[in-house]
Amino acid sequence: MVLGCVLFALFTVGVVVPCMIDVATSPPWAIRTMSRRTWLTILVLFSVVGCAAWLIVGRPRRMPMLPRRTAAAGLGLSPAEAFRRHPAGRAMGTDLGEDRDEDYSGARWAPRPLGPDDDPDFLLEIERRIRDARDDR
Repeated sequence: MVLGCVLFALFTVGVVVPCMIDVATSPPWAIRTMSRRTWLTILVLFSVVGCAAWLIVGRPRRMPMLPRRTAAAGLGLSPAEAFRRHPAGRAMGTDLGEDRDEDYSGARWAPRPLGPDDDPDFLLEIERRIRDARDDR
């Protein structure tokens, strides 16, 4: 019996307190019905039933989600074109069947290494340093 009362009290506090915080922090113009003071009074007097009423009737509606704009959409590029222009797409040598190997300045786009282990010059320098370190012993 005591355990049931404790669980009911914890449940009530766990529901009522967040609802009271929600009422107190909601802007007055966003509350759909009644005033903030009236909702707080209802929550205190009718705890669980008042919380259900707040969540169903009084809580402010969420703002509708705006459509997400991607960086490529802002530039008017298709996803395939954006990937082709990205360094990862250039390194993979993606060809969309178009002859667009020059950027706006006229310079040729050369695929660059993605990491140090893909760069032949870096690997040669590491091998040279290893040889020099072995010769010094």
